Amino acid sequence: MVKKVAIQGIRGAFHEEAAVQFFNEQIDIVPALTFDELIQSVIDNNSNLGIMAIENSISGTIHTNLELIRNSELSIIGETYIRIQQNFAIHPDAKLENIRKVKSHFMALNQCRKYFRQFPDIALVESKDTALSMREIADETLLDIGAIGSMTAIEHYGLQLIDASIETNKNNYTRFVILSKKSENNTEINKASLSIVLPHKAGSLSKVLSLISFYGFDLTKIESTPILGKPWSYRFYIDIKFNDKEIFDNIITSLKPLVEEIKVLGIFTDGMQSFNQIHMSYAN
Repeated sequence: MVKKVAIQGIRGAFHEEAAVQFFNEQIDIVPALTFDELIQSVIDNNSNLGIMAIENSISGTIHTNLELIRNSELSIIGETYIRIQQNFAIHPDAKLENIRKVKSHFMALNQCRKYFRQFPDIALVESKDTALSMREIADETLLDIGAIGSMTAIEHYGLQLIDASIETNKNNYTRFVILSKKSENNTEINKASLSIVLPHKAGSLSKVLSLISFYGFDLTKIESTPILGKPWSYRFYIDIKFNDKEIFDNIITSLKPLVEEIKVLGIFTDGMQSFNQIHMSYAN
């Protein structure tokens, strides 16, 4: 059976590129306009799985998405990384000298402002989505407007590529997590994402970190976010890598007396291999 995978955005979004890379098989893309709709699509069984951006190497963690996952019934069962390559495209019947505006999501525009200094007559205009900007050009035959987005979107909507990889910072990567109603349970799982709330006691964080170190786990990420409605209280999001699932279960049991709240957001296979492959191929 072909998997139905919910993405944020429409066909051609970077979420689609990440999904295709992770599953490496035929999948049905289920578009969702917002991350909330993505989560709900999986919960309501309109999709088998979801894929959600969680962290970018330039702009950092998307904390609202971590909160969505924590408050949902879903589990993280995998992760993958892609390099965000921004590309400049126009309608196939358009000419570059006639382009007066370029539309895209504000983050894509910000990543490409240096490139467009060579086109002082082109105004950069914010839109809701990179792929949506490209679809509008194709659907409405816009001959004086260009767009920035993925190569997948350019190919899907039949646009004319003007220039590829126009982003200023080439080391721009995004981490995506795979979401499911069922937890992952294979022999290759070696990473976990946790949500922890600590008591307001001296050394509470130190005790947690010491326990993780004692078990020999690799702490790959730790961040704190304010807890809404509780001034000066914070939630910690932690990623750890381990070699033995049974030892991981033991550390969760050992952590419970040290914290006010703990939730395992997911147990999955570390996706750094996808990052290393992309980074090495680009570097070469």
